[in-house]
Amino acid sequence: MGKAKPTGLDDGRASRLSGAALLAAVVAVALFLVSGSAGAQSANEPYQVAQNDNRSVNPFRPLLRWFGGGQKRQKKPERRSAPRRTAPPAGTPPAFVEEPKDPNAGLILVVGDRMARGVADGLRFTLSDQPMIRVETITEDRLGLAGQDAPDWNARVLARIRGADVKAVVVMLGRRDLGKTFAGEPPVEFMTDAWRAAYREKVEGLVRTVRRERKPIVWVGLPPTGAALTNTDFTALNDIFRAATEERRARFVDIWDIFLSEDEKYTSFGPDVEGKNRRLRSSNRIGFTWSGFRKVAFFVERELSRLLGGYGGLAFEGVEDDPNFIVLTGRTTSPEVELLGGDARVEEPDTASPTYRFLVIGEDLPPVPGRVDDTRVGTPAVSALEMTAEGGR
Repeated sequence: MGKAKPTGLDDGRASRLSGAALLAAVVAVALFLVSGSAGAQSANEPYQVAQNDNRSVNPFRPLLRWFGGGQKRQKKPERRSAPRRTAPPAGTPPAFVEEPKDPNAGLILVVGDRMARGVADGLRFTLSDQPMIRVETITEDRLGLAGQDAPDWNARVLARIRGADVKAVVVMLGRRDLGKTFAGEPPVEFMTDAWRAAYREKVEGLVRTVRRERKPIVWVGLPPTGAALTNTDFTALNDIFRAATEERRARFVDIWDIFLSEDEKYTSFGPDVEGKNRRLRSSNRIGFTWSGFRKVAFFVERELSRLLGGYGGLAFEGVEDDPNFIVLTGRTTSPEVELLGGDARVEEPDTASPTYRFLVIGEDLPPVPGRVDDTRVGTPAVSALEMTAEGGR
């Protein structure tokens, strides 16, 4: 008979026996390593009692180390995220250095709300290299001319004019007056006829305060926005500003069109003072970015230059009782002409010419015989034919 083939049971038994043999071999190796290390310790140095009573003896520790086990897992160092840098508010000016101002430098006083403060920053940046002019402010970011908490702008401006060498006043107000009422029983509601009359009186009062001190005033209009209703209110306020300033011989700077697109619609972008296309308006589509404030300040500075004749040593010489007198000495080139590459200065006039002596000095023109303005007594009349004949000789 042939040998019987092993069954599946015999195969399982054989695998279990081989596994047991392998386990026994592993235990034997571990015991050998433990006994070897213990023998070496007893032979070379005195036996030491373990100091950690809670630490139990594990005979398989050498084997575990051999196979890479039993090691404590090291915690990965936590990555600390860098603090996020918060962007500065829209309209915040960059850091720049101003030249030291002369002790006798004239003062440009900027009055108004947050928009006025941004314009003042733009003027400081534009005039940073002018030692004979400095810029200071009287501003309340969230207040205007209307409302119960409106400050006394007239008193504050008057106190500053009388306490400093103010050469001109720049005003930009109105944004914070939307929806505000005037005191009354009942209160005067926003944009009613009575409200418009009261608001115009406030504007005229501030202009009158500055003009009585014989100082020029530049009133900056409100810009277009991204909201149709706000545009309607801003347009109505601009009409009040324009009418009040024109009656008092003040200057009104209209910035409405310069912040519109080519199709006369609102846009947040446009050319800056250097001609580059940049974002000019803030995210709320009402305020300005720094580039926008610089653009407004450019047009304000242009008007100041026309009024004051520049910012040199002779910049503020002129007629004291007429702030709108244009100073002829120390006149600077118009900024917008410089940007176009031209020169607004003219040649020196011919002081010996009859035109100069008549228009500037006030001398009479030499009389011409026979002309209607020849009032000399006893002058013989000369006919046109005689004059022609005489001229042809």
